[in-house]
Amino acid sequence: MDLLLLEKTLLGLFVAVIVAIAISKLRGKKFKLPPGPIPVPVFGNWLQVGDDLNHRNLTDMAKKFGNCFLLRMGQRNLVVVSSPELAKEVLHTQGVEFGSRTRNVVFDIFTGEGQDMVFTVYGEHWRKMRRIMTVPFFTNKVVQQYRYGWESEAAAVVEDVKKHPEAATSGMVLRRRLQLMMYNNMYRIMFDRRFESEEDPLFVKLKALNGERSRLAQSFDYNYGDFIPILRPFLRGYLKICKEVKEKRIQLFKDYFVDERKKLSSTKPTTNEGLKCAIDHILDAQQKGEINEDNVLYIVENINVAAIETTLWSIEWGIAELVNHPEIQKKLRNELDTVLGRGVQITEPDVPKLPYLQAVVKETLRLRMAIPLLVPHMNLQDAKLGGPELRASASARTVQARHLGERWTIQPAHPEALHHCDEAEGVD
Repeated sequence: MDLLLLEKTLLGLFVAVIVAIAISKLRGKKFKLPPGPIPVPVFGNWLQVGDDLNHRNLTDMAKKFGNCFLLRMGQRNLVVVSSPELAKEVLHTQGVEFGSRTRNVVFDIFTGEGQDMVFTVYGEHWRKMRRIMTVPFFTNKVVQQYRYGWESEAAAVVEDVKKHPEAATSGMVLRRRLQLMMYNNMYRIMFDRRFESEEDPLFVKLKALNGERSRLAQSFDYNYGDFIPILRPFLRGYLKICKEVKEKRIQLFKDYFVDERKKLSSTKPTTNEGLKCAIDHILDAQQKGEINEDNVLYIVENINVAAIETTLWSIEWGIAELVNHPEIQKKLRNELDTVLGRGVQITEPDVPKLPYLQAVVKETLRLRMAIPLLVPHMNLQDAKLGGPELRASASARTVQARHLGERWTIQPAHPEALHHCDEAEGVD
């Protein structure tokens, strides 16, 4: 009897959902939506597409449905943009309309439901966070303040590699040493601190937690529970692990870095050659009541993810491409030897004098994007993108604009694929 009642209840709920969807479609505003695969009720295109929304699969779908197509993934509507012109619409021309960022169930955890800057709704909070972060991170003054530290870290990497005999014979893994360099570069800016070696216990712990955070957030394994709310109970174990990692990371940031800097500020001037480090600017904003302590900690969270690992990936790809293309490596060495002299280290003022180096860096970033789809964007109001129209986001219908470009990514793995590599004077 109980099983029969349960069966009738579930059937009734399913019918109610279908009827509600049908009524909303009939009574709602008519939109000229982008093309895409035909969805089924409740699940949308999830049964056809699955959880794996990688850029290669989406590129194949763009060949079939065009440069702007719609995927209905359960409760979420994803608009995939695959041409430079439409990507420019999203990122620049209609930058305000698509200025918000959508979050899924995992990013809700890691960002405190949008208390950071990257994954927040475009509005007063975003503008305030952007203003607070501009002075300590995004000005030429910061570059000039910290460039000597960056240059010394790069020189230390070269010296450490020279000390390893296998570097000239069987080879060595550069990633770990480059990772230490990137952490030191960012933690100099952020907290005026650095780690002495790869074996530093705090560095090991920090690196492990950041790596686990990246693994959990970037996985496709949880998409089904985000797309289909009725399947979310199956994510309880996964989300519990995410919460545990989030709490450990936030506590580590607070105990070892933010609170330590507060103590230091109370005992002596917080200066680095007369200028404050980034966290001092951010703590000043907290003291003025512009942001709270959670905002401070989630800013640190953003920097650990966005500024360290992504840059490291790009450096690794650049080295790999140069190893695989010795003719490009030779031309680059010739430019460095001619302009700077053999064995002379590059400094920040030298970069404008090295157009071929700039071309190689740009081609690496174009060919090997750290995040092939970029960070998803969201429109809060009804919008038009090219010909198709997009509904405004709501709690049940979040529109994402993910950007990939066949013309950007399907190119020969070769720095000279771009015309400005041979026409170095035309680098822009």
